[in-house]
Amino acid sequence: MASTQRSQCSEGSGRQEEEGSTTSQDMNVPQILRSVLLNDKLHKLVSLLFQKYQKKEQITMEEMLHVVDNDYHERFPLIFRELCECMCLGLGIEMRAVDPSGQTYELLPVLGLTYNGILDEDDQIIAKVDLLILILSVIFIKGNRVSEDDLRKQVIKWEILAQMEHIVFGDPWKFITEDLVREEYLGYQQVPNSDPALHEFLWGPRTHDETSKMKILEHVAKLNRVDPRSYPHLYAEALKEENNVLLLQLLCRLYQDNKIAKLLPILLFKYQEEEPITKAEMLHHVQYNYQEHFPQIFKAVCECMSLAFGIDIREVDPPGQIYVLLPVLGLTYNGILVEDYQSISKINLLVVILIVIFLKGNRISEEDARELLRTRGMLPQREHFVIGDPWEFIRKDLVQVQYLEYRQVPNSNPARYEFLWGPRAKAETSKMKVLEHLAKVNKRDPRSYTHLYEEALREESEAAHS
Repeated sequence: MASTQRSQCSEGSGRQEEEGSTTSQDMNVPQILRSVLLNDKLHKLVSLLFQKYQKKEQITMEEMLHVVDNDYHERFPLIFRELCECMCLGLGIEMRAVDPSGQTYELLPVLGLTYNGILDEDDQIIAKVDLLILILSVIFIKGNRVSEDDLRKQVIKWEILAQMEHIVFGDPWKFITEDLVREEYLGYQQVPNSDPALHEFLWGPRTHDETSKMKILEHVAKLNRVDPRSYPHLYAEALKEENNVLLLQLLCRLYQDNKIAKLLPILLFKYQEEEPITKAEMLHHVQYNYQEHFPQIFKAVCECMSLAFGIDIREVDPPGQIYVLLPVLGLTYNGILVEDYQSISKINLLVVILIVIFLKGNRISEEDARELLRTRGMLPQREHFVIGDPWEFIRKDLVQVQYLEYRQVPNSNPARYEFLWGPRAKAETSKMKVLEHLAKVNKRDPRSYTHLYEEALREESEAAHS
């Protein structure tokens, strides 16, 4: 049923054609879907895989062979490879070996959707998942909402394609308006100020919690075998959401929890001096009445140091009395780090900018950089964290220490300017390190950013052969 997503999402992306972006392709029904996901003899296996996925359990090759007819055993390695591709493309679930022998697999959420509450052990699992993914994609493509009339037309087309693939779905409209709304995958509301009343569908709270615009866009792009950036306006919208989430996740705990914040300057100072730190030194900076809660505070501090600054805290003696600070991202921060609270915001801003530059095709316009600062300025902050002039810090300080390059956009008239990674950023870190950090922040696998991962791999390969 991934083909239904392909054909209908390509129709919904008409605005992309008007804006000069690459047109998504209208794919034919792939044979692997017909021969694997829609094969009666393999249906039990698909149901078993969904059960394992929802229970977050691993599955063994032995378990899979047990539910497959004997006449499929000999050809199962080939069938299994196709099945993995279908699970990923059609259903947003990746199957990955967890042992070198390839006998045990885990099922990972590429899209993040759990499907809890909408899937029973019935014959409609594949159709339900396919329809949900299609609707979420259409809503995003159509401006984050779709009218009731437009969705009915999409569902009718979907039913025609489903019938061509010999899939029977009892009442898809009831599934949408009752099940998906009840489980909060969809929101259903009256169009504001409409008279007579019109209604529309939006992403529900649960969809916002489980997935993102970027994940949906990457899935649509993978179905159509294009780079997500070939949909420039959708990519820009998804990236803006990703950046906002990134900023919130990196900064909120730092700004809101004083117990954590008080430890950060000394830890960053020790990091720059390449000195270990003792538990006694850290306790010295924790208020006396909080010292009995130090294990919980220390755990939160380690998470913040890792996510906000790319620095790991690791014990070097078994009792846990001495710790070293290790550069996960490789950044030294020399020249911008002093023992004060503003340094916390400064180096975090550097990390965010380097990530965003990579996400936006290895450059960010001056206008986008200013928008990033505007968004950041809207976050809850404490006065002593605020950088006096963040634009001067980016435009002058980071350029001066060569973490950033600031240049005129080639052939721009009137002149426009952009930021790129500077020589020092390229020397101290890499695209793969930055991508792995981004994935860690967003609790994703780096490989789920398919095109960024391929780009990072190319850079590693070129560096190895240079």
